[in-house]
Amino acid sequence: MKKRLSDQVIVVTGASSGLGRAVARLAGARGAKVVVTARSGEALDACVREIEGAGSEALAVVADCSVQDEVQQVVEQAVDRFGRIDSYVANAIVTVYAETYRYEPDELRRIMDVNFFGQVYGYWAVLPHLRESRGTFVSVNSALAYRGIPLQGGYCASKAALRAFFESARVEIQKADWDVAVSVVLPGAINTPQFDRDRQKIGKQPQPVPPIYQPEPFAAAVLHCCERPVRELPISWGAQKLLWGQKISPRAGDLMLRRMGWKSQHTGEPKPLDAPDNLFETLPGDPGAHGRFDEKSRASTAWTSLRLALRSPQAALALLGVGALAAGSAEILVSRGHRPRVLR
Repeated sequence: MKKRLSDQVIVVTGASSGLGRAVARLAGARGAKVVVTARSGEALDACVREIEGAGSEALAVVADCSVQDEVQQVVEQAVDRFGRIDSYVANAIVTVYAETYRYEPDELRRIMDVNFFGQVYGYWAVLPHLRESRGTFVSVNSALAYRGIPLQGGYCASKAALRAFFESARVEIQKADWDVAVSVVLPGAINTPQFDRDRQKIGKQPQPVPPIYQPEPFAAAVLHCCERPVRELPISWGAQKLLWGQKISPRAGDLMLRRMGWKSQHTGEPKPLDAPDNLFETLPGDPGAHGRFDEKSRASTAWTSLRLALRSPQAALALLGVGALAAGSAEILVSRGHRPRVLR
């Protein structure tokens, strides 16, 4: 058990949109002091306003997580402002929707630079401070760390590399007798703006592989690990099912993916191959936490709630969408003109 969230200073990377935005916003609502970082200053400023509007303190630091010196600056500015770091949530990602034989070398290198090295640079920079605070490093990974799928070879490879790296790091920290936790979370599909901003070579609008979940219950699971670290946490039944399927019969997974692996990752809506993307440069505007799939997304994850119930009944309720979290999510959706459909 670590400090209560309300007593923590938390750094969140990739906080301009999607899951990182939801994590930062929820951390602020629960009283944490939050340092948010990403490439988009406009979106980070909006995130800070949300956190401050909830009554907490926040600091925005514009940085590209693939640049080691910039990551170091994020950590140093966090410590300068708040005196310490209790949790570091490494979340930023990019991807390219394409078959592995269609990647350009610079595209694949960029995926690894952001997804893998971005988290490693954060780990190196923040570890001395987490040793002082006896804190937690949370690696936001993916269920795809265990199962490569078509059109996402680079992304899956970066996540598999992260899982192995932090498996090694965890044992090394334990051997050194440092009171620092390493939690690896493995989310399933999330409704985030990422799918409108990813580079794609398929000529179709990308989508997360169903079942799709809203970012808020996943954010609650991430923050659970900041207080009560879990070694490795699949988030959602979709993630758990993928992990079990890969363990039981990888060949069955191959067969299913040959049949469904392409069509399950796009809406069928045509999209120009040269549409703007955020692979190398950030896009203007504030994308927020939610993507275009509100009507298809589940507002809670009962499976993860059950898994965590024995650890924390409060976390289980939050993940199920009970109380303030669910009300806040609904308010956000309604304010955008959406009526969320909760699927059980």
